[in-house]
Amino acid sequence: MLKWLKRVIYTVLVVFFLAVGVFFAIRNPQLISLDLVFWSGPELSVALYIILSFTCGALAVLLVSSVAYLRSEREIRVLTRKYEKAREEVDALRKASITKELSVGKE
Repeated sequence: MLKWLKRVIYTVLVVFFLAVGVFFAIRNPQLISLDLVFWSGPELSVALYIILSFTCGALAVLLVSSVAYLRSEREIRVLTRKYEKAREEVDALRKASITKELSVGKE
């Protein structure tokens, strides 16, 4: 039930930010030249430079978070293998204990 509400909220937020971006681009049509230390960019609108910087930031965050995600997935796989190995060992010990009790009970 909450999935559809979450989708609606995300959709409303995306539409809102797109509308703000379009409004910003319409209200700021002037051209600027980006001048960095070693590079001077072409004259583009303020909105385009903001969109480019947002896109670069989003890609950087995606890259960093994907590295963290892959590390956690690897750790989960390692811990799952250790858990399965320990589980098999406990099962083997239980079976050995049961057979020992059964053999003692027969005597």
